[in-house]
Amino acid sequence: MDDPVGDRPSLTELVQELIESRSIPSLLRIGVTGHRVLEDGVERWVARELDELFSYLAGLASGAASLRAVSSLAAGADQLFAAAALRHGIPLDVVLPFTRFAEDFPEGPERDAYQRLLSAAASTTCLPWDERSNGAYLVGGLWVVDHCDLLIAVWNGQKAAGVGGTGDVVDYCRDAGKPCVHMQTTNLRVEVLV
Repeated sequence: MDDPVGDRPSLTELVQELIESRSIPSLLRIGVTGHRVLEDGVERWVARELDELFSYLAGLASGAASLRAVSSLAAGADQLFAAAALRHGIPLDVVLPFTRFAEDFPEGPERDAYQRLLSAAASTTCLPWDERSNGAYLVGGLWVVDHCDLLIAVWNGQKAAGVGGTGDVVDYCRDAGKPCVHMQTTNLRVEVLV
């Protein structure tokens, strides 16, 4: 019996098609938005797809194009994306939605993981909020879109549960006319949103 997942395009295949169909800028910036909580099977799929993507992109970076990964380092999809980029030597540009963002992570392994990724970043921009708020998260997501050429959205396809959620960031990306590759977390499919 055929593997139904094997018949689907991968994240890497779709990104490769997008890059080949457009002129590759001398600096290609790939950003991420996504859910903070992913079920175990979904998290493994996302991590595997991102690792394959950044392996492919690292090969591009050794050629004519240079690459940057753009993330807010939120728990879940953002951190999986950042970790995969760094594993493959892709520089990471980070935006912090508010100055006390570290407090968003419980002390212990989660905060330690965040601090490791932050310390490995090539650049860090902190937005002018001190405290956590939906508005800060929204502007952080919009900042990622504004500073990338292609957005990866790890998302269930639903409207944002609150202001600043993944759905809001995807809507902004689409309104901006930037390509967005949707990693659908409910059926593990990848598609280009137009």
